[in-house]
Amino acid sequence: MPIHLKRALLRVSKWAGLFYMVRIVLKDGLRILCYHGIALEDENAFRASLFVSPQTLRKRLSILARYQVPVLDLETALTLQNEGKLPRGATVITFDDGFYGVYRHGLPLLEEFSFPATVYIATQYTLEHAPVFRLAVQYMFWKTSKRSLDPEGLGLSRIGVASLLNETEKEQISSDIEDFGEFHCNKEQRAALAQELAKRLDVDYSKICASRVLTLMNPEEIRAMAAAGVNIQLHTHHHRFPEDESAARELAENRAVLEPVVGKALSHFCYPSGIWSKKHWPWLESAGISSATTCEPGLNFRDTPRLALKRFLDRDDLSDIEFEAEISGFAELLRWIRRASGNLSRSHSRPADPLKAAC
Repeated sequence: MPIHLKRALLRVSKWAGLFYMVRIVLKDGLRILCYHGIALEDENAFRASLFVSPQTLRKRLSILARYQVPVLDLETALTLQNEGKLPRGATVITFDDGFYGVYRHGLPLLEEFSFPATVYIATQYTLEHAPVFRLAVQYMFWKTSKRSLDPEGLGLSRIGVASLLNETEKEQISSDIEDFGEFHCNKEQRAALAQELAKRLDVDYSKICASRVLTLMNPEEIRAMAAAGVNIQLHTHHHRFPEDESAARELAENRAVLEPVVGKALSHFCYPSGIWSKKHWPWLESAGISSATTCEPGLNFRDTPRLALKRFLDRDDLSDIEFEAEISGFAELLRWIRRASGNLSRSHSRPADPLKAAC
């Protein structure tokens, strides 16, 4: 459905009172909002799904305040839901990764509206005091006006000039540089690689560093967030969570950095990039993790696995009516209807090949 028709449908549904009715029907559902960074400059234009502008966040918080949505701390909300005492429309606000913009713009806004929030922090770049390398590479390719890039001397195995006018080729060389820097370079080598890449792309890397557009909070800023009442929680050290024993190390390293900073034990977790599996659950349980959030959309009920909590990923390019549809639960109702109609369509379709089904 075209976006303008979708938004028109939502406005009509709200006018007809459906948002209010669904909020009553789904009163036991817990809404968890997901944000990442808050833009300091043009990051929201670079990646609307990862960064929201301070203006967008203010509008969202204003909507929550205007409709008197009960915004709760994560732990409080889960406890009340387990006890069957969750207030109607209860909502939790979360931020992933720990970007500096959350400290710079997010904290003052949360304090202005008196809203609690949980911030899941990946700790590698809180210690490196440098832009997140993978994002910095993507950002520089987005900023550049260069038409090609010669990778010779960057340390990559690929040879030959890459055309930056071809999006597929551009994405591939960016990915190659990101992987090389993340998996084959130390901190100093990554910094040198980023600086050399910026020179070849004619992008000012020193400005990226100084503006902190792609950096995370440092330990002092994390401590200040915690002192202000923000719930700091776990998100792995290197922002990856494999399905093997290294997952436990990621969690342990993350905890070893954060717990001394905030001065308390941490027991809530967010899967990096929203990638999760039930295979992770034994490691999380053995580490004393009581909840883990995904990036799968939907409401959470008492029977929702606490290690697979659903969240709504807000975006800078979403309209207020789409946000209101999520907060009311109307968007979740539409998802249920689509799933039900899809299952019905499949049930009336041609039977699957039994040999293929067996595989």
